[in-house]
Amino acid sequence: MTKAKTYIELTLPIEGVNTDTLSGLVQRHGSLGVQELEDQWIVYFPGDWSAEQIRQFLSDTTALFPDLDQSAVRVKQQPYQDWNAEWRKFFKPFEAAPGWWIRPPWETLPAGAGGEAIIIDPQMAFGTGHHETTRLMMECLLAQPATGKDVLDLGSGSGILAIMARKLGAASVWGIDIDPEAVENARHNSELNRVDQVRFSVGDIDLAEKAHFSLILANIHFEVLANWPLQLYHLLLPGGRLIISGLLRSDTARISYLYKQAGFLIVDQRDLGEWSALIWERGE
Repeated sequence: MTKAKTYIELTLPIEGVNTDTLSGLVQRHGSLGVQELEDQWIVYFPGDWSAEQIRQFLSDTTALFPDLDQSAVRVKQQPYQDWNAEWRKFFKPFEAAPGWWIRPPWETLPAGAGGEAIIIDPQMAFGTGHHETTRLMMECLLAQPATGKDVLDLGSGSGILAIMARKLGAASVWGIDIDPEAVENARHNSELNRVDQVRFSVGDIDLAEKAHFSLILANIHFEVLANWPLQLYHLLLPGGRLIISGLLRSDTARISYLYKQAGFLIVDQRDLGEWSALIWERGE
């Protein structure tokens, strides 16, 4: 008998907690998503997480926030199917970047909303564009001429950035993610948005090692980005642009050193809350 899918639901009180720092922590630990309530966060983790992984997350949390009310922390294992019902309750159309809206397929844009819409059917863990790093990536993408370019989107998740790049006129877009379910969701979303010349594959950066791109997008964890500068440099055509995020502001000095050492030239940095996105160029 196939074991039913589940996820871990961990409730954390947030009184006196720096939520930007907490956001970075849950992302580093592989959170599937967060529901932000007024006085608490409900953080979702994979259902196959071990008790030791949960203890480690809580240990790191209390180390950062010694005054956290541990007696108010709750851990539950929930059926996977409940997730989408929860998303549907609060996922409403919103303007993620100037003139660019994200909406679920069951909602229409508010009256008077102008600009372009990206339709995202939310699934567990793959992103709805609410997180600051996605919004930063979208703003950076708007600042880069994508028309006619071949684009690589690493860690494509729900496909938001890949779909946006194609809508901005990219010649082709290749999205890569290590999670097969994320790739399935991204393909579904690309169909909802009726975009062509966009494909998604299961894998990591090595999958693209024989290709070259004029624009690369990578919204991934700091630890992954720290290992990629040379590979990204060789994937990017001379004069091409690279946009990276998934970075706390406190990470930018370390990541900038690594990318400058690899030969990248910094073009711009954009910040939102405690998060940053960096735009790089490969010299001719």
